[in-house]
Amino acid sequence: MPELEVEGLHVHVHEWLPNHETRACVVCLPSTGMAGSQWRKLAKQLSGLGHRVLAPDLLGYGASAWPGTRRFETRDDVAVVAATLALAGPAPLHLVAHSYGGRVGLLAACEQPERIRSLALFEPTCFGVLRSAGEHDAIQELLDYDVDGRFLDDDQGGSEAWIERFVDYWSGPGSFAEFSPSERAVWLRAGRKMFEEVRETSLDAVPHQRYLERLARIPMLTMSGADSTRAGRRCAAVLATMLPHCDHVELPGVGHMAPLLAAAEVNALILAHVAASEGRRSASEPAGSTALTGRAAGDAPTPPTVREHGRATTLQETTDKRDSEQTFE
Repeated sequence: MPELEVEGLHVHVHEWLPNHETRACVVCLPSTGMAGSQWRKLAKQLSGLGHRVLAPDLLGYGASAWPGTRRFETRDDVAVVAATLALAGPAPLHLVAHSYGGRVGLLAACEQPERIRSLALFEPTCFGVLRSAGEHDAIQELLDYDVDGRFLDDDQGGSEAWIERFVDYWSGPGSFAEFSPSERAVWLRAGRKMFEEVRETSLDAVPHQRYLERLARIPMLTMSGADSTRAGRRCAAVLATMLPHCDHVELPGVGHMAPLLAAAEVNALILAHVAASEGRRSASEPAGSTALTGRAAGDAPTPPTVREHGRATTLQETTDKRDSEQTFE
C-alpha cells in the first residue's frame, strides 16, 4: 500500500489495482472516524472494471497520524486529498466521497477542477451551502444540536460523551451505546482530532457560489438517505439545485451511514455514474487519454435519478453573519 508524507505527517493510502485495461483512477474519501477501507467493497468492483482505486486514511484515522501538537484545520485534510490526487497521476480522475470526505473533496476539487472527471458524493457536510442558499430549517437543526453550547465547547470536545452525541446525531439515538468496547476505544483515540474537524465543519461558511464558480462543468451525483438528518439531506439537494450538471438521488429507508449499511444500493449508483462519466469525452481532452466511449460490457446500467433543481466562534454567529450579508435566492 502507498505511504505518503504530507506536511511532515505520515498518511496511509489503500490501493486496489485493475486486473485488466486501465480506465480513469478513482479516489475515494471516507467519513469522519472511518479509514479509507470504508470503500473496499466499491473499490473491488471498480478495480474489476479496470479502475485503479486510491482511498487515503484521513488524518487521525486508520493508519494515518495526527500528533495533536497543534490545532487541526480543515486545510490539513485538504492537503491529504491533494497529495492523493498527485499520487493518482496527471490524468483526470473520479472522486467519490462520504460526509466529511465530501466536504474536503469539494474543497480540493475547487483547487484543481481540471483534475476531476466526475464527483459522486453521499451527503457531503458542506454546511456553508445551507447558509448561502437560505436553508433556514436545516440550519436551525444544526443550531438546536448545539443549543446548550456544549457540542462546540473546547473543554468537552473529544470526550466519550461528546463522541456519543456526535454518533447519535448521524446514526440515531442509542447508536454509540451499541458499540463494542474495542469500537469505542478506536473512536476515543481519535476523539480530539474528530472534535476539531467537526467544529470546523459545523461552522463552514463556503457558499454554493464557490462550487458553482469552480465545478459547474463537472458531472456530479449527490446522494442522500430519506431517514437522515435534514442538514445532511439538504446539502446534497442544494448542490443539485445550484450546479447545472448535478443529479440528486435520495434513497428511501436509509440514513447518513448508507454507504456502509446500504452499500449495495449506494455503490450501484456510484458505479453507474462513473460509467456514464467515462463515456463523456471532453472536447478539451487530448487524444490517447484514459476516457472510454460508451458503457463497456459488465458495467452497471444507469439507474433512474431524481433531478432537483472568516470563521465564526459559534454556529449562531456564522448564521447571523450570513443572514446579514447574503441575499438568499
